[in-house]
Amino acid sequence: MERMLLAGAAWGPVVFIGCWLVGGLLLPGYSPVDDPISRLAAVEADSRPLMNFGLGAFAIGVGMASWPIRRILGPWAATALGLNALMTIGVLATPLDLSPATDVAHGVFAGIAYLALASVGVLGSIWLREHDRPSRAWLVVGLVTGAALALSITDLAPGLFQRIGLTATDVALILTGLRSRDQIGTWKVPIW
Repeated sequence: MERMLLAGAAWGPVVFIGCWLVGGLLLPGYSPVDDPISRLAAVEADSRPLMNFGLGAFAIGVGMASWPIRRILGPWAATALGLNALMTIGVLATPLDLSPATDVAHGVFAGIAYLALASVGVLGSIWLREHDRPSRAWLVVGLVTGAALALSITDLAPGLFQRIGLTATDVALILTGLRSRDQIGTWKVPIW
């Protein structure tokens, strides 16, 4: 059962990334460098159904994986991943341009989701180090994610930095989900 749940760490981010890639190509005037991913799911955006599917798949996939990933990255990183999944549902439920209040709620959900996602790598690296396992890769992932997502709230290419930040942890989750699913019962933790 845990192997099946852990697979969500791979397919959830893959679907999410695929949806924002395709959605960005389909939405006229959309700039992946300047515009945030949430613009693809805004109320009037033609790409909204596709992006909603991607956000939902991500939330379900990483939410499922958050339980078994505790044996790979520890309980605190798993909790952060679960929080990220919950906040992604909040982002999905509060599309941009519905009202000023939903835009604020959207920003709060997205901000907490970003912090939770960046903390997965940092918290996972601490747990791995305490258990004498390789931890530097996860620390780098957490720091890159946090720095890029912090830069995404500036005027300096916010869409690009958001994608860099999200993709850093998403790729690490995909690799972990793919490499760990056959080894989870043996406590062997692959470091990609």
